[in-house]
Amino acid sequence: MGGLGGEIGRAVSLLMALACLVIARFFGSGEAFHLVVIVVVLPLGCIWYGNEIGSFAGMPASGDGGVGNVAGVIITVVGWAVLFAMLANIVFSAFGSSR
Repeated sequence: MGGLGGEIGRAVSLLMALACLVIARFFGSGEAFHLVVIVVVLPLGCIWYGNEIGSFAGMPASGDGGVGNVAGVIITVVGWAVLFAMLANIVFSAFGSSR
């Protein structure tokens, strides 16, 4: 992820990860917070370094396209999906249950 779009994506993903951590800290148990701290690293890594991880698909991720770029995009999209799902799960767990 390079350029302005990459930096915005990284900032948004970091804000989402911090929202997960804050909600888990204040509305969940200590055990839930520690679990979120551990689990939030994987989608952030996929979002931030998707192209680099995708370059391990056999072809380098170059500007000309190729397998590395496609794999990198897929890894980045999966990272975003996992991060959105984690945030939704934490929000619904914290605010959706009737206590």
